[in-house]
Amino acid sequence: MILFERCRYKNFLATGDVPIELSLNANASTLIIGKNGVGKSTMTEALCFALFGRALRNINKPALINSTNRKDTVVELWFTIDQTQYRIKRGMKPTVFQIYVDDVLLPAPAALADYQTLLESTILKINYKSFMQIVVLGSASFVPFMRLTPAARREIIEDLLDIEIFSVMNGLAKEEIAEVKTVGDQLTMQRVLLDEQLRMAETFTTQLVGERDDKLAALRTAMAASQTQIDTLREQQSEWAAAREVYAEVPTQHRAASDKHSGYATTHRAIASQEKKLEKERVFYTTHDACPTCEQSITDNFKQDRFLVLSEKEITAQKALTQCQSLMDKYAALVTTHQLGLDADAALQRQIALVSGQVPIHTQRLRELEAERQATLAPPAAPVDVDALHTQQQEIREQHTVVAARRSMLDTASTLLKDSGIKARVIKHYLPIINKHINYYLTAMDFPIHFTLNEEFKEHIQSRHRDDFCYESFSEGEKKRIDLALLLTWRSIARLKNSASCNVLVLDEVFDSSLDINGTEEFLKIIHALEHANVFVISHKTDSLIDKFHHVITFEKQRGFSAIKA
Repeated sequence: MILFERCRYKNFLATGDVPIELSLNANASTLIIGKNGVGKSTMTEALCFALFGRALRNINKPALINSTNRKDTVVELWFTIDQTQYRIKRGMKPTVFQIYVDDVLLPAPAALADYQTLLESTILKINYKSFMQIVVLGSASFVPFMRLTPAARREIIEDLLDIEIFSVMNGLAKEEIAEVKTVGDQLTMQRVLLDEQLRMAETFTTQLVGERDDKLAALRTAMAASQTQIDTLREQQSEWAAAREVYAEVPTQHRAASDKHSGYATTHRAIASQEKKLEKERVFYTTHDACPTCEQSITDNFKQDRFLVLSEKEITAQKALTQCQSLMDKYAALVTTHQLGLDADAALQRQIALVSGQVPIHTQRLRELEAERQATLAPPAAPVDVDALHTQQQEIREQHTVVAARRSMLDTASTLLKDSGIKARVIKHYLPIINKHINYYLTAMDFPIHFTLNEEFKEHIQSRHRDDFCYESFSEGEKKRIDLALLLTWRSIARLKNSASCNVLVLDEVFDSSLDINGTEEFLKIIHALEHANVFVISHKTDSLIDKFHHVITFEKQRGFSAIKA
């Protein structure tokens, strides 16, 4: 419960440089009287300015500064919450906003708005709208609960029931849901991108493997062809080497036959030369009868003897020539035959030499193909680190699982925190209590109607004859009774919940407007029966009310400034 103790203000509205200080908890009921414009309602403005930094009426804050002094506007408010003493000091020209906790200044955040939020949410636990419904009634800016929108009615009741925290939590949950959704969408996008990268990498790797396999197959085919060529060449080498063995003795035989032929040719030439000498001698004896050298005559007998000898020698020579020619022909044929063998062997040698030159070429090509095959056997390198992508993919899946679980929890929490969730159950629990209090106060003010609020905070009003009415169907006096009943109900609920409960209740000219004498009497009984309340009634009815309060404060103008009459 907030226990307001005292309030002091200066240079505030009609108040001058001399401060006005009011005790807020000294008397159970206080009547504030005075002429118009002397500052009777200034205390409510000061309370609102100290707590919320704004005017109670619909005026700008600078209009709160005293128009004569025009500076040094200061409002101080002392109150206690759970045995902790607070003091708020707020002013303009210069701007001042300080919160003291047990006379120790509470450090202010960088922004005054955060300081105000701290005051309302952490210390007071009451906002301006709720303040206007449970503390002040009848001011110019007061909007009765029944003229508020359903949303505004809900906000006030949630504040009184101390369940607005669920709205805050719902807002935070929605914000976190949006953040989680964004993170989830980002993770989903990352997963899609990773899946696409992996698919492309695997496709590329498959393509590389296919190309490698095709290349290996081509290399194996080329190597097999080279090996076949080498084997064929080597077989030919073996065959031709074996074929040369036939001609192993041919060179020797060729040389022997050639030598024989040459020898017989020499012999043939010698015999032919001898035969020519014999022919020459025969011609000499035939043509000469005397020796040309010695001029000795050659007899016929001598000639005949010589002719016989020459004939025998010619016959012998002819036989020798014939035999020698036969042998020459024989060995010439052998030389020709052996030469053919030599030519065949030379041809084989050339083939073997040609093959011997091709075998190293094909062998080198085979080595190169084998080296290329060994290099191709290595697994093809992927364009990206697939293992790293799989690891990252697993991490993202785990993160996505966590985010999905968080999203599910937040969705459940949001469902519970909606107006139709926990708050609806709390409100449904308190609605009978609220309606009971409203009808209690209406009965106490001698207004016999049955008033109920439903879960959407819409009213249902029945008269004693059970006729259905709405708020606007009643007279101003009857509406005022409903407004007062609601005000007292909200204070009772606040005290019951100990949420926005406070000791001060200000009724500004309530008794001067629509309440009749009977309504005034009944309401006075109610406010005098209030426990732990300090009621301030601002009124012009001095004659009829002055003896009905524990304390009376009279405001007047002194030298143009508002002051309390001594």
